[in-house]
Amino acid sequence: AAGVCNIETGVPATPDTLFQIGSITKLYTAALAMQLVETGKLDLDAPVRDTLPGFAVADAAVSRRLTLRHLLNHTSGIDGDFFKDAGRGEDRVEKYVRLLKDVHQVHPLGHMFSYCNAGFVVAGRMIEVADGTTWDRAIRKRLAKPLGTPAFSTLPEQAMRYQMAIGHVGQPGALSVTPIAYLAQSNAPAGSMPMACARDIITFARMMMSGGVAPNGTRVLPAGSVHAMHQRNVTCPARMNIDAAGLGTFLWDWDGDGRYEVFGHDGSTIGQASWLRYHPQSETAMALLTNGGNGKGLADDLIREVFTGAAGITPVEPPQPVAGLAVDRARVLGRYGKASGTIDVIEKQGMLVAVHKPAADFAVLQASHAIALQPAGDGLFVGTMPGFTRPVTYHFLEANGAGRARYLHTGVRAYRRMA
Repeated sequence: AAGVCNIETGVPATPDTLFQIGSITKLYTAALAMQLVETGKLDLDAPVRDTLPGFAVADAAVSRRLTLRHLLNHTSGIDGDFFKDAGRGEDRVEKYVRLLKDVHQVHPLGHMFSYCNAGFVVAGRMIEVADGTTWDRAIRKRLAKPLGTPAFSTLPEQAMRYQMAIGHVGQPGALSVTPIAYLAQSNAPAGSMPMACARDIITFARMMMSGGVAPNGTRVLPAGSVHAMHQRNVTCPARMNIDAAGLGTFLWDWDGDGRYEVFGHDGSTIGQASWLRYHPQSETAMALLTNGGNGKGLADDLIREVFTGAAGITPVEPPQPVAGLAVDRARVLGRYGKASGTIDVIEKQGMLVAVHKPAADFAVLQASHAIALQPAGDGLFVGTMPGFTRPVTYHFLEANGAGRARYLHTGVRAYRRMA
């Protein structure tokens, strides 16, 4: 462990400190769902309405046809960055799901991978109904306790028994404590609330690498369910920071043999970020939990160092700009958007620039910012946020009737063209 839990108090972080794990939670929610699939209480390919009869989003056909598989592999097309707060009561997940009735599609059902937080809250509600309990209780009963990770917490009153880290916002060198400690509790199945120490996350990874058996010998998942979570459901845009998605799991093919051998997930909340990678063949796992600064750069360095040394496998380098590459600027210029905000691709001083403007509900998570884009391939551009080191990919996908890109895919999300 290194650094402090809070720059205002200076309390040192230790290996026992709890951090918000963000969307690493999605691995846990998917594992819960797979437990219930195994017992016949849920079905991956049955309509969500079989479990939640009143479920609805804005698109009536999607409301009828949506399945648990669509939710777990991020192909629902639902505009998933819907972070409305449905309160703190035990019915908060149920209330949140009811709020989705007016949420529109970013893309048609099953059309592509586009990261969807809302989908995992719907999956969390399906778990509640199928298991007859709250998502919080289900995760403690079915995962945290069998894994032997009692510090794993989904509520502040659980976490306050331990030392906790607070998030920090701002660029490296000018950080401040986050204005709010947590995101909405109603979004917990997607990752807004859970807290854990790195050791707890590694315990989960060891269970997954051992075919569903925890280090303490408890069988947590059937081997077939682990296998299903590790199977490709959808391929991501080429040279993105994720190669493919399984059921709640990100997949990587680092050795280029056409098979996926590294698994895991990333996560972020307000001012905190997390990374998990595991390589079953070598039994190597790495978890990194951070609470501010250039976490992505640190994660890149540590993942490369750990897996090159311990597993003999090295992550693929991110795409780099290609000098002199011809660019069809008319194809990419314009405004792209989704619930979380807009991205305007403009020309400025002879360069393409992506101007990110968050919607009002998202301003606390990320400020407006502009990133200069450099071509890196056919329809692919890269750019780096100020103060950070890892380039972000911008994929301009498909074409409308005018020959302009229909989607901009960046930050693991699809934004549809608006203008």
